[in-house]
Amino acid sequence: MQNSGDGHQENGRGSSTQASDPDSIDAMPTKAFFVDMLIRDIPLERAVLDLVDNCIDGAKRLRDPEQRDFSGLWVKITMSENQFLIEDNCGGFDTDTAKNYAFRFGRAPGSNSTSYSIGQFGVGMKRALFKFGRKFVLASATADERWTVDEDVDAWEKNPHWTFAFKSRETASNVPEEERGTRVSVEKLRPEVAVKFGSPYFQRSLSELIRIHQRQFISRGLEIRFNGDVLSATNLEMLTGNVVPAVETFTHKIEEEGVVYDVNVRLVAGVGSSNPSSAGWFVVCNGRVVLAADRTEATGWGLATEQAALMPRFHNQFARFRGVAYFECTNAKFLPWNTTKTGLDADTVVWRLALQKMIIMARSVIDFLNEVDREQSEQGNDGPLQRALTAASTAQAETITSSSSFKAPDASRYAGPRQVRISYSRPAEKVDHLMSAFSVNSAKAVGERSFDLAWQDEEDAK
Repeated sequence: MQNSGDGHQENGRGSSTQASDPDSIDAMPTKAFFVDMLIRDIPLERAVLDLVDNCIDGAKRLRDPEQRDFSGLWVKITMSENQFLIEDNCGGFDTDTAKNYAFRFGRAPGSNSTSYSIGQFGVGMKRALFKFGRKFVLASATADERWTVDEDVDAWEKNPHWTFAFKSRETASNVPEEERGTRVSVEKLRPEVAVKFGSPYFQRSLSELIRIHQRQFISRGLEIRFNGDVLSATNLEMLTGNVVPAVETFTHKIEEEGVVYDVNVRLVAGVGSSNPSSAGWFVVCNGRVVLAADRTEATGWGLATEQAALMPRFHNQFARFRGVAYFECTNAKFLPWNTTKTGLDADTVVWRLALQKMIIMARSVIDFLNEVDREQSEQGNDGPLQRALTAASTAQAETITSSSSFKAPDASRYAGPRQVRISYSRPAEKVDHLMSAFSVNSAKAVGERSFDLAWQDEEDAK
């Protein structure tokens, strides 16, 4: 095993150069200021998700991301008021990556990147480590290397050099496959972090967030354990069969330094079960869910021009709406997400192109849902459209790929006698009396029984 004593010369710089030049002004930030600013704008939950993203990028390096199979790979997260721990068996990363990318603040020009990565900005791991606590240990093993970095942040902030040092490094031969992975441990947690990490409510909320935002990878076989429990992928089903979801695909090309990158986009819009909390648009970048069940102007809801409304604001009558916008690119920097992966970069050309198509697709689904709402107000839950929706098949959104316009079910196939809703009020004591007399337990049943008796009298009088 080789101890590394040269870590402070590898990728950082201190202030000695500026101090020796009488004509230079030292603009280097203090480490304490830099650390505090780095962690300020990211919620604690999202910092955990960043570390999970790094594990998934390791899985993508091991497996062909286009094959979409991560069976046998796992990520384990353990947290308490005393410690945060995340570990995986996703191949680890070598010392060269550690020196030139993993511990640098931002992605260096020319650094290696993972195809279809989701951790592309070069800040996620560092931001999470500093946000969680004041001491961290990061260990990784590949097929032929093992190394460890062990840092006390208080001591690091006092050191003028902007570098980290390896605590240990060794070249190994044929490290067993089950030992190839990365382990990150954080202790001396910040007080506010310790309170949250020890909270059962926070743990439940975070595990649900992971299920939502990593659903694509969980459904492809990646096992994610949270405090010992295996997380299942959230459901994102759409109705199919007698209902045909709208599907449109296009490719947006971006050229940078003579290289042309394809951003492949697939938009799917249709209907699902009636559930307001699951309704809206989902935006997925390289498999990572960025927005889940979004019902804001960011995805078109409530947008209007001076002439007309493009899209209504979300209302519970649209509780069946489901839409998914998939973006994929080998170079993740060209995807329309922000650095915390909590929202969109709405100024990107590819997002503006997609949003225009999303609004058109959603409009056709919303027009159908308005018809369903009108039918329900007149006929209750027994109209032909409701019966058609009940009879529909289901499929997970990621499996719906064939290009199509939205097609509503043929209501005539499910039409029975036309139904009309009757609504009226009568004194409560009289309704209660009839409930007892008819041996029913609701005012609705009294009305139905009263109508049936009146109709029978009418028939008998003929």
